[in-house]
Amino acid sequence: MKKEMVLLTILLLIAGCTPGTQQPDKETQPADYRSGNQGLRISFVPNMPPHRIFDTDEINVLIELENMGAYTTEGPADRVYLSGFDPAILSGIKTSGKSIPRLEGKGPYISRGATDRVSFSGIPAILSVKNIDKYPLRLLATACYEYQTIASANICIDPNPYKLSTTEKVCTPKSVSMGGGQGAPIAVTNIDVEASPGLTRLRIDVRNTGGGEVFKPGIDTMQRCSPYTSGLGFDEIDYVRITDVSMPGYSIMQSCRPLDQGYLRLVNGKGTLYCEINTRGQSVYMTPVTIKLDYGYKNVIFKDTEIISVQ
Repeated sequence: MKKEMVLLTILLLIAGCTPGTQQPDKETQPADYRSGNQGLRISFVPNMPPHRIFDTDEINVLIELENMGAYTTEGPADRVYLSGFDPAILSGIKTSGKSIPRLEGKGPYISRGATDRVSFSGIPAILSVKNIDKYPLRLLATACYEYQTIASANICIDPNPYKLSTTEKVCTPKSVSMGGGQGAPIAVTNIDVEASPGLTRLRIDVRNTGGGEVFKPGIDTMQRCSPYTSGLGFDEIDYVRITDVSMPGYSIMQSCRPLDQGYLRLVNGKGTLYCEINTRGQSVYMTPVTIKLDYGYKNVIFKDTEIISVQ
């Protein structure tokens, strides 16, 4: 009986030490997970490929993807592409790219999003046949994926800001800074609140803070995000879809301007949205406003290597 208890204790210790490297980190206490300014982070796994490759060897490229934000990626057209090479010298890498696996984002009890990897393999040509001693190669990895931002802030509503009153007000309408991001590459950075009798106006500042390129979401634009196409059009780049702007229990989306068929245009990575709230009653109060944004996003990284002739 004693030996059985010792064996059971050892098995429990082993089970408790088993790593789960591909799963999000769990926490026992709720975390402020809607923070930060990144979506997916892509990187070349070290030495995959190495800095020098012989033309008799297969080239293996391994790209790591980590969800740094608060939105779970699982778009059907989310893909990673590898480009930057002459197909006459390096073959076997498909122009259709590889699907990005589902990557869970950060959450109330998840301090870190999921991580996964995608691989590419290519066959170099025999360089001596082409009278080449070495081929300098810059590999470009392009990640195209759909992402979402949800920004929420408490604002002060004063239905009668100019009314003289001896009653102490619980708050004063003012700007709310949101510079820490919302766990996504597109961020709401500031909400300016202007109160007038019966109406509160909001100025909502939106900014591309992720370092990549934002574009309209959708299957067609996701396909044109590929480096093997003619690329995205001027009327598709730097647009964010304003999915909703809402107060508790109702939407104020219809009051928001300027919108081009539901999209806000960013100029130099910045855009401003103006919305209105009809206010009634006499009391001053705090209430949350929530902004939901949807968009496609592209990140590009590169790695330098070279193919060497063995002859």
